[in-house]
Amino acid sequence: MTQPAVGAVESLPVSPLGRYSFQQGKRGLRLTTDTVLLARFARREWAAPIIDLGCGYGPIPLLLADAFGDCPITGVEIAPEAAAVAVKNVEMNGLQDRITILNADIRELPGVFPRGSFPIVVSNPPYMKVGSARMSKDRQRAIARFELTCALRDLITTSAHLAGETGRIFFVYTADRFDELLEEARCAGLDPVRVEFVRTAPDKPVKRFLIELKAVMRPCP
Repeated sequence: MTQPAVGAVESLPVSPLGRYSFQQGKRGLRLTTDTVLLARFARREWAAPIIDLGCGYGPIPLLLADAFGDCPITGVEIAPEAAAVAVKNVEMNGLQDRITILNADIRELPGVFPRGSFPIVVSNPPYMKVGSARMSKDRQRAIARFELTCALRDLITTSAHLAGETGRIFFVYTADRFDELLEEARCAGLDPVRVEFVRTAPDKPVKRFLIELKAVMRPCP
């Protein structure tokens, strides 16, 4: 598993993201409000290493580098094109000494990093089960929206390993799978610490939720 080389990837114009500059690829999923909300929701108690699972073009590593200036941050992205753009964003902002982008499958990370390597784990993962809706023919966009390469159970199992006994895990997820996420989390020995439900307007139904999880080391029955 190595940091991907920067290739010839078609990108959109550079735009501001906090105090940094940010560029998105022309393919794949664009920056959303969910991403910004998750970066604001994440918190830390010390200068702990952070890992972002499914970092896309790298907006969360940039936002967290802005918020937590002294933390080393690793972004992991399975799509090579998106990972290459994320590397470009890191280099464009001169953050190579603080942010590392890995082109890797997050399901393989427990075999690469020891348990508890990242006391802060964040993820804005694909929300949709395969077959639940029409899938884009664009493979990169499909991976970003559907659980093609990482199901919810995979995400939680990997996150629990990386966070270890003392770490914290921060997700943004779709509200219709709230109970499912809690069940999978508890089976992995995790309990919720904070939950915030997200509405696009006061009169609109809840569409997303933000959750902070920690290990309680209670086995699933």
